[in-house]
Amino acid sequence: MTFIRAKEIPPRSGNWYDYEVMTVHEGDRVRQKVIRYIGRSGSHPIPSGRSTTELGVSPKPLIISVPDDTRIYKMKTPAKQIASALGMYYGGMSLDAVQQQFRQNHDLDMSESNYWNWIARFTKQAIKEARNFKPMVGDRWVADETYMKLGKRNIYFWDIMDTDTRYLLASHVSFTRTGRDAKALMDLAQKKAGKSPKVVVTDKLAAYIMAVEDTFGADSKHRRGGPFYSVEDSTSQIERFHRTLEQRTKVFQKYKDIGAIRLLTDGWLINYNFFKQNEGCGNIPPAQAMGKVVPFKDWNDIVRAKGMPDVDYRVTLRRRESVRKGYPVLDARLTPTEPIT
Repeated sequence: MTFIRAKEIPPRSGNWYDYEVMTVHEGDRVRQKVIRYIGRSGSHPIPSGRSTTELGVSPKPLIISVPDDTRIYKMKTPAKQIASALGMYYGGMSLDAVQQQFRQNHDLDMSESNYWNWIARFTKQAIKEARNFKPMVGDRWVADETYMKLGKRNIYFWDIMDTDTRYLLASHVSFTRTGRDAKALMDLAQKKAGKSPKVVVTDKLAAYIMAVEDTFGADSKHRRGGPFYSVEDSTSQIERFHRTLEQRTKVFQKYKDIGAIRLLTDGWLINYNFFKQNEGCGNIPPAQAMGKVVPFKDWNDIVRAKGMPDVDYRVTLRRRESVRKGYPVLDARLTPTEPIT
């Protein structure tokens, strides 16, 4: 006989998770064997000794539940499986690997074009929903560029990141490596942040000199450094990010359309900021580490069936007490706000 058990992980954190467990008798011993993980629970009481104000949530949080078999209009595949495919792809799996995983897990045999259609459609939706999110970033930004081969041509990826929050402010894709491209990156970052930084750190590429001056003027100091320079002039954070980006560029190499690559780059930016755990942020995504209201918690919130509510999430942060050495580890509690109609 099986039953549902809730666990608070880590203890006294206020984060409850549901598991299906089974009682197993082993001689004189009785233990509970976990059969499967069900998901996050929101229906459990506030832990004893903790006030609702301290946890940053109401006594009766709004619960948004989506049945496993909920489908998108005119689509046969359940919405949760589509969201799973998006998570796999932006997590570094190729379309071939996603296709194989779905054959194994769901007994579905579909062409790669089906998965690509899902990715293109809901990446555009994610970009649209994240458009109005204004990050709270610091005053020191670091920019860098990398490239890959697309046929016989080089394609350049330009990125700029806030060093305080690790939030990726903007990405730009081009066939050239000129001052115009560097300025396009700076313009995108300034628009997203709603301000100019005090310091911009770049490598020695001359294209950045006029780009920083033309975009930010005298408000920002331009430091030209590299990955092995002092802390003030180091570009190591963005260099580490580009090593992570290599997961994506390997997949991008199969596409010959610059439009598709730009779309995927924007989608990967959203996955990095909102969904991917970041060690520098306490093993939570940069957007959650800001403690702001976020537009979604995972790809399930983007792949919504018709009639399902669109919600934002209030974020409450807590340092994990069980981790006492090294970098602090944070737990983010996301509480749904009232649905947006």
